[in-house]
Amino acid sequence: MPNEIDATILENIVEKYHLDKKTMFLINRAWNRIDAIDESETFGYEPVEEFEKKLSHLNRIKEKTVEAFRPFADTYHTSLCAAMGIPMMRSIERSKKIGNYEVFHELFGLTNAKAKRFGLAALYSSIQGQKNKVHDTYNIVFDRDSPWTYRNEAEHMEEYARYHFNSYMINQVIDETSNPFVPVIELYEYGVADCIFMQTEQHGTIRERLATFHPVSIPKIGNVIAVHMTDDEKLVHYRRWGDPYFTINSIKGQTELRIIGIADQRFISD
Repeated sequence: MPNEIDATILENIVEKYHLDKKTMFLINRAWNRIDAIDESETFGYEPVEEFEKKLSHLNRIKEKTVEAFRPFADTYHTSLCAAMGIPMMRSIERSKKIGNYEVFHELFGLTNAKAKRFGLAALYSSIQGQKNKVHDTYNIVFDRDSPWTYRNEAEHMEEYARYHFNSYMINQVIDETSNPFVPVIELYEYGVADCIFMQTEQHGTIRERLATFHPVSIPKIGNVIAVHMTDDEKLVHYRRWGDPYFTINSIKGQTELRIIGIADQRFISD
């Protein structure tokens, strides 16, 4: 159900800046799509057998996402992960030249609030999930950046939702015909809790793959976060809430896949 407070804020922003009808239409349509993402559905624990029925379509959306950002990665000679920031920066520069960036500055307040609700739903979900073990002297209230905890995981989901919602909004209004974040929003609409391009290594081959994260319930393991990599036809990996971000556990046996980094600057040394 649309939030009445959000609707009022959006209406006030549109009136304040005397926007033309086309811009008003694009803003409203972009916001309505973001607002319709149901975080309560996203963060319920889906039985793993039901989740796996969705993998064929999930892979198709992920393929579209990869192809949407590949031209930016190729043009700027960078990773797919780093390429995701390029369209946003270009749209910001265009909006400043047009003279309407202040509109987006205020609109981002709405999309940030939506991401905050997304993160809050993640936090409630984490409370009901399996968590990593931390030292008994660790204090979740004060030791914010000390070992990884489930709070960090929920905050990361909120952070990336904020990046993606804001990027979708400004790109959809500035250049709706070539918005690479359309398939990213499709991922959220399909129930993805988090998504990021990761550098992986398997059998000596390094690949950048799109990882998505999904709360699932796995027999004998519990309520955990499914880690799905592009092209995987079955769910192979999971992690507990609060596991280090590069950690993946195999559902069966040992995994030969390693996550070795994110983008170009966050690699793990051996």
